[in-house]
Amino acid sequence: MPRIDASQLKWYSIFTHNFGTKLVSIGIAFVLWLIVYGSRNVEDTKEIPVEIITPPELVVSNEVPDRISFRLSGPKAFLRTVLDRKEDPIRINLSGSKPGSVTYRFFSDNIRVPIGVKILGISPPAILIKVEELKSKEVLLKPEFQGSLPEGFRLGKTSVHPEFVRIKGPASRLEGISSITSLPMDLSHYHQTSTREIPLELKRLGVTLVGPSPQIQIQVEASTANFRLKNVEVGVRSELKARLEERTVTILVRAEPQDLEKLSHFQLKAYIDLKGKSVGKYTETVKIDLPEEM
Repeated sequence: MPRIDASQLKWYSIFTHNFGTKLVSIGIAFVLWLIVYGSRNVEDTKEIPVEIITPPELVVSNEVPDRISFRLSGPKAFLRTVLDRKEDPIRINLSGSKPGSVTYRFFSDNIRVPIGVKILGISPPAILIKVEELKSKEVLLKPEFQGSLPEGFRLGKTSVHPEFVRIKGPASRLEGISSITSLPMDLSHYHQTSTREIPLELKRLGVTLVGPSPQIQIQVEASTANFRLKNVEVGVRSELKARLEERTVTILVRAEPQDLEKLSHFQLKAYIDLKGKSVGKYTETVKIDLPEEM
């Protein structure tokens, strides 16, 4: 009788222990695989991002797609696994390149698919990449406005800081740029002088901003009386004793809201100037002393 050592017994027991259960499990798995694999194929598209790596002194100068589409076909369950999977970007390494053009083609091995899933097409199948020297320059920044200020206000002085901004990009893109214009800023939202960041859209120009975003101060001035100050006492400037029929007046002022908050009735001076007048009855204009900005 042949001898069976301990290692053989161990492997034998692994296969024979609960043999019936294991056999049923294998059968069920096989049937499920046949059902899925034999189900009707469907088609769908999977997009994978593209990342282009260039040396620091070079930059891509033409428009290239940021995603590549793969048209796939296969059993729905298998296809869903691929569609739900997060993909790493397809990295195009041009770190050793010089200024010029290169064509990069995409292939089926740019995406991992399980058995049963086919790649029907790739769009685009190739891309042209142009790389140029990265340059920078200072250009004039021009703010642009739209709409009108609310009724009763007018636009005063506007200050852009800085007036010139530095942009960077491909040398060919910078050649034709001497100034950049901001996105339109809606004046209808302004009721007082304020400072805000200037909105820019530089992507269409193929350049980026160097340094912090520029700011603009928009000075808003009241063009008509926009506040009413009631019960302001009226004084008389005269060497003689005087009596007034009306001791208080209502003053209509044009002022910034923040300036009005600083103003108290004690700072307001409403008066009638009767200096040099003799005894008598007079009808005179009430004069008002206000800060210069009001």
